[in-house]
Amino acid sequence: MQFLFPLLLLGAAGIQAYPSTELPSFVRRASNKAKAGKGSECPKVWSKISKDLTKSFVSGDQCTDLARGAIRYAFHDAATFSTKLPNVPPASGGADGSLLLNAGEIGRNDNRGLQNYHSFITGKYAEYQSDEVGAADLIQFAGNHAVVSCPGGPTVMTLIGREDSSTASPEGLLPAGFGKGADHDTLFQLFSDKGFSAVDLAALIGAHTASKSTAPQLPPGTSQDSTPGTWDVKYFSETYKPPSGVARFESDINLSSPNTTVGKEFQSFVDNQGKWNGNFASAMFRLGLLGIPPETYNNFVDCTSALPRTTQKRNVMGAPINFRFR
Repeated sequence: MQFLFPLLLLGAAGIQAYPSTELPSFVRRASNKAKAGKGSECPKVWSKISKDLTKSFVSGDQCTDLARGAIRYAFHDAATFSTKLPNVPPASGGADGSLLLNAGEIGRNDNRGLQNYHSFITGKYAEYQSDEVGAADLIQFAGNHAVVSCPGGPTVMTLIGREDSSTASPEGLLPAGFGKGADHDTLFQLFSDKGFSAVDLAALIGAHTASKSTAPQLPPGTSQDSTPGTWDVKYFSETYKPPSGVARFESDINLSSPNTTVGKEFQSFVDNQGKWNGNFASAMFRLGLLGIPPETYNNFVDCTSALPRTTQKRNVMGAPINFRFR
């Protein structure tokens, strides 16, 4: 089975048995000394990491294959989570760094095409581990960095303080791009079980604007819109009418169908960059907290300022008011 978003991600929301529509009440202090520094100040190492990642995530005026990998990797570490499974600390299979720390996860079929990025981020983890940088935090920080590295990409609120786990995440919780499980109803239910709404799902599959496929059902490296190095809304219109050289996932075709619950939301993002970016930033933020209880993430530190500046003006103004963070 080929899994959805072969070189990109789908976002997520909610927290274990605590799906939330509120921002943390504002991340005033650290969850621990190692990951948060003093008070509410973002540790300086994250600015250093940000400058380092930019060298690999941007080439010319476009985002790179490593940036694509970072977004997908962040999703695959966090989205192996479901509210239907037992609550197991630290993140119930969610955003806990296990994709990097557990030797077996990267070899799963659903992680096809992530091996090159896995080697890259493993090297960065080894480089910064002495600065008390956690694997789970590094994965989500890099994913958010990659989004804003793509020209037009939004700034996603980025928190630091996660607890790592090397325990393998549950299997069978990532979405299929082709074949069994790639239908609208199955995918919508899968993401509902993670805390997503239809508009979340429609917004987050828009990350395929920067996608290049590793799916065996498609020619290697084919993009899902005509401008894969740029974060724009061509994906939404080109899913309906793909130009030459653009390949579509079966899942995207099914989710975009206008007579479906998700498809109605999908249509609303056609030619509407501001609305899409705002909703994407909201859901991507929640992805990075999957499985983590509010009493834990309320103590995380805000390191959004360490990310590169976005080139997208008013990038979150289309989001629900609870997710407008600056």
